[in-house]
Amino acid sequence: AKRASLEKRFFGEGIAFYHNDENQPRIIQITWREQTGFIYDADTFEVVHEFEYDTSTSEGWGITYHPEWKEFVVSDGSSNLMFWDRDTLVEKRRVEVWLPFADEEGRVMTPPKKAKTVKHINELEWYKGDILANVWYNDVIIRIDPLTGSVRRVYDFKSLYTDRDGSEDCFNGISVSDVEGELFVTGKWWPS
Repeated sequence: AKRASLEKRFFGEGIAFYHNDENQPRIIQITWREQTGFIYDADTFEVVHEFEYDTSTSEGWGITYHPEWKEFVVSDGSSNLMFWDRDTLVEKRRVEVWLPFADEEGRVMTPPKKAKTVKHINELEWYKGDILANVWYNDVIIRIDPLTGSVRRVYDFKSLYTDRDGSEDCFNGISVSDVEGELFVTGKWWPS
């Protein structure tokens, strides 16, 4: 297995695989509080670019990539998703994640009418036109419309791992497989 090490001053967070404009395989990584990111050659794990960034909380939590839009989607622990241009790494827009609310007649209300924003958006994956995200310290994954920020579905994983003995941390990981419809989920310090 290949490995790339970060300097001790960095706390590595989200990573995403993508191809650049020359169709070269790359991995992008963001850091938690250092506002520094790295782009690696996916074949050699050599750093080919280091960059600075800012988010609404000045932190980096999760990142995923949309190949058709050529955009990265970034989370920072808030209710915001930031969309960065693949080539310039400049933020193009922000979308706030919110839970739809139905009125007395069952009509779904859109923000700002009583919609509840979803904070602590964490790990991200692009999946079938939507964004999957876990919510920090909740055993759920939410499916988010990338254009509106509306939560389309909540997947409950409370019964996935109930025998926790205290050495494990929160439900935290999502990975899309090459197998159609297959996803992997895990948590920090969970057994394999």
